[in-house]
Amino acid sequence: MKAFMALTLIGASTAFMLSDALADQYLFDIASKEPYKEAYQAMFTFPDWVRSGQGTSSPVEEVVLGGETYTLGQMCKPHDCADNQFIVVFSPDKTKAWGLLATRTSDGRSFNTQVLGEPDSAIRDLLNKTLTDNNPQD
Repeated sequence: MKAFMALTLIGASTAFMLSDALADQYLFDIASKEPYKEAYQAMFTFPDWVRSGQGTSSPVEEVVLGGETYTLGQMCKPHDCADNQFIVVFSPDKTKAWGLLATRTSDGRSFNTQVLGEPDSAIRDLLNKTLTDNNPQD
């Protein structure tokens, strides 16, 4: 029992020391310093097939929303389309793009999604509908 109490006190004091060591630091401080820097920057990287636009894809489509014609493109990770999909909508003048990156969750039941480019609700609905249409069993 004494050993348990001693270990509990050591654990509590270690946790206190660690939290105290970080007490005066802020995210903007640590995001640019090791060991945080690499992990922080990794959040903002996309798989090569997305970054390069070199995944498996089908021909783009023209989609009319609100009387304007948008270009819709779809792509997936080669040899893993069921679990890694990317959908992009280009504005009528082709100067803006919005996307939806979908990666299947570890339990295989649904997708984690990441919306890119701050789409309005109509574009967001189109991206989500396209993902749903591509995955009717989900």
